[in-house]
Amino acid sequence: MKRLFAANHTSKHGENYNLCQPFQTFFTPIAEFATLCTNQPCKAQAKNNIFGIHAITPKTIAMSHTATEQSTFIQSLSEHIAGDVLVDDYSLGIYSTDASIYQIRPLAVVLPRHEEDVKTALKLAADHGVCILPRGGGTSLAGQTVGKSMVLDFSKYMHATLEINQEERWVRVQPGKVRDVLNDELAPLGLHFAVDPATSSRANVGGMTGNNSSGTKSILYGKTVDHVLEARVVLADGTEMHLTKKSPEEYRESAAKDDREGQIYREFGQLIEKHQEEIKARFPKVMRRVGGYNLDEFVYTDQWNLAKLVTGSEGTLATTLELKLNLEPLPQYKSVCVIHFSDLLEAIGSVTSILGYNPSAVEILDKIVVDLSRENLTTKRHCHFISGNPAAILIVEFYGITMEDVMQRPMAMIQDLQEKGLGYAYPLFPQGEAYEDVWLVRKKGLGLMLGIKGKKKPLPFIEDAAIPTDKLKEYIDRTLQICEKHGAAVSMYAHVSVGVIHVRPILDLREADDIERLKNIAEDTFNLVLEYGGSWSGEHGDGLVRSAFNERFFGKRLYKAFIQVKRLFDPENRMNPGKIVEAQTIEHNLRYGTQYRDQVPKASYQYRSEQSFEEAVHMCTGVGECRKLLGGTMCPSFKATRDEEHSTRGRANALRLAMSGQLDRDGLASKRLQETLSLCLSCKACKSECPSNVDMAKLKSDVMQLYYDKNGASRRDRMIRDSSKAARLFSGPFAKAVNALQASKPFRKSLEKVAGFSSERTLPAYASEPFYRWFARNAAQPDHLQKEVVLFADTYLNYHEPEIGKSALKLLNDCGYRVHLANVGCCQRPKISHGFLREAKAQGNETIRQLLPYLDRGLTVVVCEPSCASAFNDDFPDLVDSPEIAQKLKNQVLMIDVFLAREKDAGRLEHRLQPKDKRMVIHGHCHQKALYGTQSMKKLMGNAHQVMEIPSGCCGMAGSFGYEAEHLELSRKIGEEILFPAVRKLEAGDSLAACGFSCRHQIDHFTGKKARHWVELVEVVKGD
Repeated sequence: MKRLFAANHTSKHGENYNLCQPFQTFFTPIAEFATLCTNQPCKAQAKNNIFGIHAITPKTIAMSHTATEQSTFIQSLSEHIAGDVLVDDYSLGIYSTDASIYQIRPLAVVLPRHEEDVKTALKLAADHGVCILPRGGGTSLAGQTVGKSMVLDFSKYMHATLEINQEERWVRVQPGKVRDVLNDELAPLGLHFAVDPATSSRANVGGMTGNNSSGTKSILYGKTVDHVLEARVVLADGTEMHLTKKSPEEYRESAAKDDREGQIYREFGQLIEKHQEEIKARFPKVMRRVGGYNLDEFVYTDQWNLAKLVTGSEGTLATTLELKLNLEPLPQYKSVCVIHFSDLLEAIGSVTSILGYNPSAVEILDKIVVDLSRENLTTKRHCHFISGNPAAILIVEFYGITMEDVMQRPMAMIQDLQEKGLGYAYPLFPQGEAYEDVWLVRKKGLGLMLGIKGKKKPLPFIEDAAIPTDKLKEYIDRTLQICEKHGAAVSMYAHVSVGVIHVRPILDLREADDIERLKNIAEDTFNLVLEYGGSWSGEHGDGLVRSAFNERFFGKRLYKAFIQVKRLFDPENRMNPGKIVEAQTIEHNLRYGTQYRDQVPKASYQYRSEQSFEEAVHMCTGVGECRKLLGGTMCPSFKATRDEEHSTRGRANALRLAMSGQLDRDGLASKRLQETLSLCLSCKACKSECPSNVDMAKLKSDVMQLYYDKNGASRRDRMIRDSSKAARLFSGPFAKAVNALQASKPFRKSLEKVAGFSSERTLPAYASEPFYRWFARNAAQPDHLQKEVVLFADTYLNYHEPEIGKSALKLLNDCGYRVHLANVGCCQRPKISHGFLREAKAQGNETIRQLLPYLDRGLTVVVCEPSCASAFNDDFPDLVDSPEIAQKLKNQVLMIDVFLAREKDAGRLEHRLQPKDKRMVIHGHCHQKALYGTQSMKKLMGNAHQVMEIPSGCCGMAGSFGYEAEHLELSRKIGEEILFPAVRKLEAGDSLAACGFSCRHQIDHFTGKKARHWVELVEVVKGD
């Protein structure tokens, strides 16, 4: 939906007329009445005349209240709010940042449970003069969602879909609704909320409205303002307003009311009448423009809707309670073409030719993002469409009503580009798996870019300019010259179809010189945007990073008009002050600055890839991918709790603040920090699914070691640490008695009392005969087996479930391999995951020493348990001192299915595998999905109709996590998200494969279904 830029409109009769004329006509008769009203005493009236321009000074706790008054305010919140009230240092620290370069500690955080909570919080804030900051997913790149205010986080409770009207194509939602979750609900109706920012997996529609978000398809669908139909809002003084589209007559009626709402309608109308020509002249003539307030929405139409004004206001005018949104039909057919270029500017220059073929999106990724995509654990599996070594790629998407249409247009485009000598490769994909791969890589682009290793990071401050597409190539060329002049490298990506290329200079704001570069590059680029007639804020908004430029960008008259709008809605300047108007300059309130210092811990891991523990923490930049609710595994505890503290981002922020001495004096050894980390299941999903590859499992283990060093370990922690030792002791002759004892109710009750293991759980049973003893008695293998492989005897198949070892041996023999058993000790997974890293390293070195003879011979060690494989592939390579041994562990220790799939691909495995039962249903272990994927299991069995995978995420057990009494309910809740309901729906004849020991026990406990390891459920079909 492109915006109308013409000052005049042609009626159906052909005459031109000014669309503001009806409002000019209506305002004149009531001018005298308006003057009378504004001069009368009014409870909500500002002290100064609304059109007088004075510096706005917010009345906040921090500036004018005593500690006692602060305490009174917080106590009042706690007593009257049904939702959550967070006021401790850790919570406030976690909410002090978003995805921008800024950090400001809030005064309190309220997670309202319902509208009454919102109204109560606003009243209490008004009573105590506290500022208010509405917040959703907290993914702002400009700093809109940080401030010295009471934060209202709508994402946990207020996320209901209230009404869907399929026929009229609209939906009513609460502001905390996540965009992708909404579209998942709408998809069966053939509809979607079409605005699609890169953060759509966690972006709340309230935040999208506050920011006026757009996204990759804006060439078709425009911005959020084009889809907001109505908004129910409440002002800082408690005034409630239902903002809808009004005809001139309806607007006149609203403006004539003798109340707060009437005042707003009346004075806003006067303001537009006074400034309409200036608005037409000064607002940029590009579709992507979100700077300032949306005054241009009121000069080209006679249907005024103040919901359009609140949209893009960044929470500075009102708090949204409910939104009515326009819906669009889902596209019937889609395709995508990926055009490869050897030169960046050539790629940008080709856009004009491409737009002639009516694409739905044209996105650019530069070489940095392309290369990072090929390295990231998740995205590299999807990069098959990238050919050669491009300097840039353009992702060009087409929508249409026929398949023929969405294939013919790109084919004609490709021919045109080839004839013009533009590009060198043009893979084209219809909607399907490859199509989804392309868009997955694009959506991960921002996070991948931010995950660049080292102290310097690509920063968002000039990235949001929108430039006319015919001038874009020249603008980018000159912008790159500016960055080069100031000594800054850059990376870029985004929406070339609408002139928005997110150029990010790579800087370290801990260095004074780079802060100067930040200011100088911003100043030079701002002047360039003015020269080209572009928009300084194209989609990410003004926030803290661009608001200070608004007076120069829009001119003094319009800037004063913006202040008048702010005062009209928020006379006391308590709604998210310091954004859009009266703002700081770019270099203040930085998350990192020249005073920032890390207190470097004595880490156990080497952090070879991340460069240090500190830099591993700093990998998190706040984009919030860990807050997604659909798909993937990350982050199971956030999905279950919706608490920011229990997201990967929340934990990383806590680590950063603790590490830099901004919280309590205990730093990384703090008990409160342990609480923040306590719900991390060490699933490793963040290592692959986080675009920046934040490895929270590794960081948590190191911090737990630091905590033990200062505070000691609990009885339960020590029992988990020694679980492999107990398995060796209790399996064999004592197993039957031990199993009976630990299954008894008195034992379970006692164990919960003395160690905190839930009495509802029964600890895993021990085997009467360990696998290594059975193997010794049955060591004879067929003489014809020439190929060799080593089977690692992990604790679980050795001492708990030897049937898995027997099945693995048979499978390998049937595939033609002679098996050597490596009964060399524990992989140390329990110690690693629970932070006993020094002991894990010492005892693990002995295990590795015994594996080395096999590795030195070039043999592959196969592992059945995913968490054991990950210990060798992922943890020990960063614990051991020798880089050479680390590389051998990475390369030569494999999951058994991955090994067989590689052998199949190499032509060394002649046979095919098939499920023993009618159909195999797979649940992947978290480490398996994060590091290896489940594709090898499925690929080896071939027939897709015989194998399906549950898109289940985490099962909720996570080693010992689900056995711990305080985590039992959360463990159940995580499993109930997807896995348990899917298991209960299995049909007769289905077999359930789960390679993880803990997964099998979790499924059994909560569903009564017996899952088995994959090796137990497949057989070799010889002769295929």
